[in-house]
Amino acid sequence: MATRAAYFSPSEAEILMEVYEEVKEQIKMKGNTATIIKQRKKAWQSIADRLNALNMTQSPRTWQQVKIKYKNILQNVKKKAHKKCSAGGSPKADITPAEDIALAENKARINEGTDTNICSSQDSNSFIKVSGSIVKLEPQIPDDADPGEGTNAAETDAIDDETSSLGSRKHENSQAIKQLYAQHMRQQIQLANMDMEYKKRKMEDLALDSEIKRRTIRILDLKIKKLERELQEDDTS
Repeated sequence: MATRAAYFSPSEAEILMEVYEEVKEQIKMKGNTATIIKQRKKAWQSIADRLNALNMTQSPRTWQQVKIKYKNILQNVKKKAHKKCSAGGSPKADITPAEDIALAENKARINEGTDTNICSSQDSNSFIKVSGSIVKLEPQIPDDADPGEGTNAAETDAIDDETSSLGSRKHENSQAIKQLYAQHMRQQIQLANMDMEYKKRKMEDLALDSEIKRRTIRILDLKIKKLERELQEDDTS
């Protein structure tokens, strides 16, 4: 399930963009293996940890909220640039500090031109004016997109969640097998102890039976000797 977008103050958004610059290499790693997905999440989480450490809000930020906010900032700055282009104004007129950082970070994807005609009729949504120059926004995947991510961020989040879910279920299954094996071993030890106790008691019973028989023999031996004395006395009389 996709995480609901949360409100970020302008200061939070600006810090988010600054910290993103430090960890963007991890976020932009190509591939969708479990290890790479884990590293991306770790990078987003580091941004959330930085924001939470500043105690700027009572509700701790999650890495999902940070990721969604970053995408929103990038989308907003592009929309504002297109809107200002269509109106013939400067795209930076109402851009926030966080959006300004986003625009600067993505300048590598913008090709500068020399045409002084802003927003030509052929493709009015593909050009913006920055400091008197014409720049063209290439129809490429956003710079923030994870490798393999399309225009629907929710789909990628679902893939990430499913991959994490599979890894979690595998871990849970492994833990369950270990617990069952440990339980089996404990039962085997318990059965072995019961068997030893049974044999011990059986040996005690045999020893007791042997003692009873020994005493019985002793009594019979005494009775025989008594009878022999009596017979001897009868013969002498």
